[in-house]
Amino acid sequence: MKRGRIEEFNDFLARLYPECAKKGTPGQGGGTAKTVTFVVTNRCSLACTYCYQQHKNNAVMSFDTAKAFIDMLLTGNKGMDGYIDKEESPGIILEFIGGEPLLEIELIDKIVDYFREQALLMGHTWANHFMISICSNGVAYKEPKVQEFLQKNAGRLSFSVTLDGNKELHDSCRVFPDGSPSYDIAYAACKDWMDRGNYMGSKITLCPENVMHTFTASKHMMDMGYQDININCVYEEGWNIEHAKILYKELKRVADYLLSDDNDVDPDDIYFALLNGDNYGPMEENDIQNYCGGNGMMLACGTDGRLYPCLRYLETSVGDDVEPMVIGTVEEGIGIDRKHKSCIDCLQCVDRKTQSTDECFYCPIAKGCGWCTALNYQETGTPNKRLTHICVTHKAASLANVYFWNKYYQKQGEDKRFQMHCPKEWALPIIGEDEYAMLEQLSRA
Repeated sequence: MKRGRIEEFNDFLARLYPECAKKGTPGQGGGTAKTVTFVVTNRCSLACTYCYQQHKNNAVMSFDTAKAFIDMLLTGNKGMDGYIDKEESPGIILEFIGGEPLLEIELIDKIVDYFREQALLMGHTWANHFMISICSNGVAYKEPKVQEFLQKNAGRLSFSVTLDGNKELHDSCRVFPDGSPSYDIAYAACKDWMDRGNYMGSKITLCPENVMHTFTASKHMMDMGYQDININCVYEEGWNIEHAKILYKELKRVADYLLSDDNDVDPDDIYFALLNGDNYGPMEENDIQNYCGGNGMMLACGTDGRLYPCLRYLETSVGDDVEPMVIGTVEEGIGIDRKHKSCIDCLQCVDRKTQSTDECFYCPIAKGCGWCTALNYQETGTPNKRLTHICVTHKAASLANVYFWNKYYQKQGEDKRFQMHCPKEWALPIIGEDEYAMLEQLSRA
């Protein structure tokens, strides 16, 4: 299965600046393009049950706050040049998020215009190498101001509407505050955007309450024409062995669908994240990069001008009982205050080795197993202690990959095998003796 046909912004920059793609220190902006997040509002039109922002309020970012943040980024003043190096990061991604970002589309429009104008006046490299990223729930998609913005910035815009697969999965979690469903609205927005010839990314979020819809949701996305099916399990607690059993069976159904001759889907044209053949094996001991950007690589500016290493460190995510992790403000600068500098230093020390137990670090199926560094902080008080709530789902997915890839190789007539790295004692509680024997035979046949 191939990974998307659309060249991503980072890949584009890597071709132009190959020397930059190899540089950079996590948390200091290396690797061609730096993502910076503007939290333009904490308001949202939906009340999704699995949302990590369970402490929203009505705050809205002022334009002056946004301008101050942009000035820091472009000039490198107030300590920003020590955090983001434009020489190592010749591109920038301006991400707008909420709450629901389209509720403040006029503010976003003003922010983008100001960034573009200032970057051009300065002759900054980012004037030609910037992208806008917006992920929306779709409720405000048809508003005239939203449509004007989308058309105005079409050439520099990565835009997506969250559609959680089919109606059953989507409406089990993505609801309005009164509990009414939102699927029809999101579907209409996705279809309209795609019918106009635009690319629409996907994001199916699985949680214990909706995992039983994995196959029907995935099939629906493929039937709609999506080729990149980005699907993942939430990192929060709640998963157990029964959910793992369900996930394995659902992924087998996805595999059978992809391999069937009775549909128009070509598995070579589909990227399905949970059937990724590059994952589910051991990792090299020297591969210690942190899984996510929560160790400082996704700088976020909150509505009040406080700066965070990632948006998930905001109070809207961590709640009232955990202190938000702040690393600066647009007024005072970044990493200037001793406490803020200490947070940055702490985050720069976080890697796969420091936060993992030996069981995790030397896990035989460690590849592709993810975590959220900010959630680590929220639940344990430190970003340097890895949570393992999704461990059982990763085991289930690893077993489903043994099934899919070996069936795929057989169908293609390829003399290849997908190894079963998941230990038998981990597999049996999920799939049982007979299924394990079948997978073992497939991986050796």
